[in-house]
Amino acid sequence: MNKLTVLFITFCLTLFFFACNNKTSVVEKSFHVWGNATKCKTNIQSACSVNGVSQAIWDENTKLLKLKIDTSLVSYNTVLKQVANAGYDNELFFGNDYAYSKLDTSCQYERRTD
Repeated sequence: MNKLTVLFITFCLTLFFFACNNKTSVVEKSFHVWGNATKCKTNIQSACSVNGVSQAIWDENTKLLKLKIDTSLVSYNTVLKQVANAGYDNELFFGNDYAYSKLDTSCQYERRTD
């Protein structure tokens, strides 16, 4: 084999190695978030607007927040803490009491007890 062929094969193997080793840190997961109305959906999804969150969809009927995040940039705990700071209980954190009291009455859901 000539020198150019060896270089080409080495380049291709290196490229293949890095292409196969490229693991994504973007993951999807759903969390229960308490809330009532369409306005709650806007508030909850807005609270998720942090760097690293590429999608946040709260379903008013199922009360599930579907998050798509880059875990190398932000954690689920950080995002759900933001949601709690906006006044919304979720499966990891209780909502901030003061923020809850400032929610529109249509958004004041029955608080979780446990």
